[in-house]
Amino acid sequence: MSAMQRTKFKLLVHEADGQRYEDLFVKIMSYIDPGFKAVKPHGNIGDRGNDGWVSGSGQYYQCYAPEDLPNNTESAIAKMKHDFATLKGYWEKTSTVKEFFFVLNDKFRGAPAHIYTAVQELKVAHGLTHAEVYVASQLEGKLFSLPDDVIEHLLGALGEEKTAADTIYSHLLNQATERLYLHYWMNISDNLIGGGIERKIIDDFSEFTTLVFITDLPGADVGLESALLELVKRVDALVEHFTGSNHAALTPDHKWWYHDKSWKQIWRSQEVYDSMYAESDAWRIDLYKVHCNLVYALNLFSAEVRKRLLPGYLLGGKFVVNDSMGTYNNLEGYKYMPGSFDEVEEKY
Repeated sequence: MSAMQRTKFKLLVHEADGQRYEDLFVKIMSYIDPGFKAVKPHGNIGDRGNDGWVSGSGQYYQCYAPEDLPNNTESAIAKMKHDFATLKGYWEKTSTVKEFFFVLNDKFRGAPAHIYTAVQELKVAHGLTHAEVYVASQLEGKLFSLPDDVIEHLLGALGEEKTAADTIYSHLLNQATERLYLHYWMNISDNLIGGGIERKIIDDFSEFTTLVFITDLPGADVGLESALLELVKRVDALVEHFTGSNHAALTPDHKWWYHDKSWKQIWRSQEVYDSMYAESDAWRIDLYKVHCNLVYALNLFSAEVRKRLLPGYLLGGKFVVNDSMGTYNNLEGYKYMPGSFDEVEEKY
C-alpha cells in the first residue's frame, strides 16, 4: 500500500454520501468475505433494511451515509431502529439475525456516542451475539488488508468515473468544509459578533488559503474556481483583520483572538484618546463588514459546489451572520444574509 492509495481512499469516503457509500462498502466487502451478498432493492419493497449479509453466520449490514452526520444523530438512530425492525421481521425467517453492523460513514471523524449506545441497546433487546457501529476507519482497515493487486484494482474501479479536475475540486471542497469549520459556522459567527475567534480556527483558515494558493487549479469550471478564489480572498481578509491589526490581540493562554481595548487603561490626552477610540470603533465596525463579506462568499461558493460537485452539499443550507445576543439589533437575536460585498479599506 502507499500513502497515495490511502489518500485516494479517504477522498472517496469523504465524497461518498448515501448510495455512493453503500456501493463502496459493498464492493470492498465482496472481496473481504466470499460469503457476503449485497441486497439489491426490489420494486417498491426496497431491501427490507438489509444492505448486505452473510447468511451462513447470520451477519447483517445496514448502511447510513448522511452528508452531515453531526447534525443528523437523531435521524441516524431513528433510521437504524426502523430499518432493523424491518430487517428482523423480514429476514429472520431466511437466516437468523445473530450479528448486526450499522455501517456509518463518519468521514473519519468518529461516530457520536449516542449511536454506539443505541446499537448496544438493540443487541440486548434482540439477544444478538454481536452488534457494532462500523465506521470508515474499519472499512479502510479491511481494504488495506487485501493483496496489493486487489487494492489497486478496487481503488481504480471506485475512482474511475472521476476526472482529474473533479478529484482536485473534491479535495479542496473537503478541505474547505473541514478547515473553515463550516459545520460549526453559527458558533463562529456568533463569536465574531462578540469580537473574537479561536486561534486554532484562524490558523486553520490560513492553512486553507495557503493550500488553495499552492494548488494548480485545473480550469475545468470557471464559476467554481472564481467562487473559490473569492472565498480565499474573504477568508484572508478576516485573518488579516485579527492578526495584522493593533486593535486585536491574543488572550494570555494564546487560545483566542479578541478586540483589544487595553489602550483605555493608559492615561492619554483627550485628543489622543479620542483618536484611538475612533480607530478602535472603526475596527469593530469593519469586522462586521469583513464578517458579512465572508458569509456572502461562502454562499456563492456553496452555490457553485452544488452545481458542479454535490447537489445536496450541506443539505442545501445557506450561511448567515448569526447575532444570537442582538448586539446589532437592540438586544434581539437575529440572522442576516448579506446580498453583496461591502469593500473595506483598512485605515488603522
